[in-house]
Amino acid sequence: MPAGATGAAALLWLQRTAGNAAVSQLLAVQRAGAGTCKLDGDELPVQRAGPKAPPVILPARPAWQPGRHVTPTYAVTRPAATRSNSTPSTTKTDDPTFTGAPAVDAKGKVWRYQLATVKSTGTIQLVYYTADRYPAPTPEDDSGALTNTTAGNWKAITKDLKKHRAGVADFWSAYRREVLHEDYHWNVEWQGKVNKHLQKAEKRIAALKADFAAAPTEADADAALKPQATTIFKDETDKARAAYDALGDDPGDPPYLAQAPAMDALHARVMAHAKANKWS
Repeated sequence: MPAGATGAAALLWLQRTAGNAAVSQLLAVQRAGAGTCKLDGDELPVQRAGPKAPPVILPARPAWQPGRHVTPTYAVTRPAATRSNSTPSTTKTDDPTFTGAPAVDAKGKVWRYQLATVKSTGTIQLVYYTADRYPAPTPEDDSGALTNTTAGNWKAITKDLKKHRAGVADFWSAYRREVLHEDYHWNVEWQGKVNKHLQKAEKRIAALKADFAAAPTEADADAALKPQATTIFKDETDKARAAYDALGDDPGDPPYLAQAPAMDALHARVMAHAKANKWS
């Protein structure tokens, strides 16, 4: 207090002195460094944000397409038909193959494996009976002249065609029977089983993943994921083959029912031919 200050002057000096002290204490808190700062014996914690994690850099590769399904391609080879009265027609199916590549799952920040193509090949070898067992011997589609049909055998022909429409021919048969029967094996049974198990393979393969840290490049991801995808694909296609092989192929089973329209159509032709010639 200034010497000689009394009364109002002394009171004003005291107020200014107290105010300056409070401001000094407040500034001391604001300028405090790391750790804690102290004021009147109380510790005030100072919180600091930790270091930020570096952002994940996504590889510049094609994006993974979740839920995408591959439409398989089927290619069948049909060699020239042969003839035999004992050897049957056959449908041979090859194991399906696939192509694919790693893809970036931006949301999950991992590599996935995306199937690109699936292909299955096969061979259908048609084996016809000798020409004398067909009412219309040429061409090999039942459309030709009924030169093997006579007034003396038309009843035997129609009886055979009707009785064995969904079974093994006795003597008389239709060329188209072989085609429809083998096509059913290939188009309906084989493709049906492969398509079913391909969907299961796609779902299992979609669950595979590799971290960017463990697989920084596409080559690394391919080395990690392709063997697993191959194992899954083979497992499901093996199951497809087992299911296909278990299907029935006896008279009355679906492939034999599939051939029936060819037998029915030829039966109708012979009946019409007999009627036109007034055979009884």
